[in-house]
Amino acid sequence: MKKNKLKELVESVGLSYKKEMSKIIIINAVMLIGYVLIYIFLRNIIYTILLVILTAVIDYFLLTRYNDIKKTILKNHENELIALLSYFEVYLKNNSNVYQSFVQLIPYSSDWMKDKIEQLLREIDEDKTVQPFVNFALNFQMLSVHSLMLSIYQMVDQGENSEQLNNFTLIFDELSHNRNKEMIEQKEKSLSNMSTFPLIGAGLITITLTISVLSILGDLINVI
Repeated sequence: MKKNKLKELVESVGLSYKKEMSKIIIINAVMLIGYVLIYIFLRNIIYTILLVILTAVIDYFLLTRYNDIKKTILKNHENELIALLSYFEVYLKNNSNVYQSFVQLIPYSSDWMKDKIEQLLREIDEDKTVQPFVNFALNFQMLSVHSLMLSIYQMVDQGENSEQLNNFTLIFDELSHNRNKEMIEQKEKSLSNMSTFPLIGAGLITITLTISVLSILGDLINVI
């Protein structure tokens, strides 16, 4: 049976697929009624074409926003992990072992992160290899998280000595630095995109006015 990728995407961000599709159907139905009314009362195909274009644009944004929501959720999870690992580092430096340090993170975690940490701890109880740490890292897209979890496993395997702790600190500092740099770049890109919105709006208004003027001129010519 073929998978419905859109359904999987919508549900992966915590939304109801049926409700979201219902919203899109209702919006398109309203726009369709608008086409009919405009054509009946104005008898102008140009406005109908503009509405069709507008509907296509609205549908595009409605359908692509789920990817944006998912990316935001993933980034929030990664940001939370970085924040929690700063506490994790403090616990390690205060002579807590890796397992105890993860346990102490739970009260400060979101429900999602709490579930992942508890799953990690359960897997550690059953499997003393690196696999539980690899599985935990798979919840995040940043490749540096995988390196970080491997360095944490090395502390379990070889002991929480100063060398292993320094290795963890170096990787964690690099991860934090890269994330801060990425967030700054995203902010700058967002501000840049916002500055283009007025230009797009002005362009659409110009196109609409041009089409309207041409339509009026056409009507005048027909009258003459």
